[in-house]
Amino acid sequence: MVFDSKKIIYSAEDNWDEFVSITFVDDDRYLSLFSLTYENEIEIELNDQVNYVSTDKNDFGYESTAKALHVTIEKPIVERNFPGLKFVVNHEADDFEKLTRAMNVLVSNNGC
Repeated sequence: MVFDSKKIIYSAEDNWDEFVSITFVDDDRYLSLFSLTYENEIEIELNDQVNYVSTDKNDFGYESTAKALHVTIEKPIVERNFPGLKFVVNHEADDFEKLTRAMNVLVSNNGC
């Protein structure tokens, strides 16, 4: 799957010690990544709550560049109507360092 994002919306950085949400938006579509820092799961939702996958943080791999995020999910815990376990998000991140920090918080195991 390839998702072309025009905008990135983050949860408030003041709350990143508890949770982080990164939502890529393209017109009327979205791809959202969410994690509670004290739990060991990452939730990914595409366009609505019916299309999602969750995975253990240890089974979530990513590589980030200034224009794309490449994601691989090794073993999903739950998968419902999600179009693939490998996907690319093309983005126009104005602040690549913020995206990098958010992704690092997303995959961290602070409370585990």
